[in-house]
Amino acid sequence: MDATRYPTSQERSIRAGRTRAALYAHVVEGKLVTTSQIAKRAGVPIKTAYDRAKRGPFPLTWAALCSRRKLSA
Repeated sequence: MDATRYPTSQERSIRAGRTRAALYAHVVEGKLVTTSQIAKRAGVPIKTAYDRAKRGPFPLTWAALCSRRKLSA
């Protein structure tokens, strides 16, 4: 068993961190933003911002994310 073939704990941690960050990243009007940035700009809790980003309409716009109701594309 060759230990050099397996990633170190740090490499796994970095990869896991990047994967987790990708879950909370969204593209709004061509720019990559996080759920926290959406929540701050829309003035809503993070959970609400995540739900709005998840529901669409796609592509995401700030107007759609700041509105309470789903806007048609």
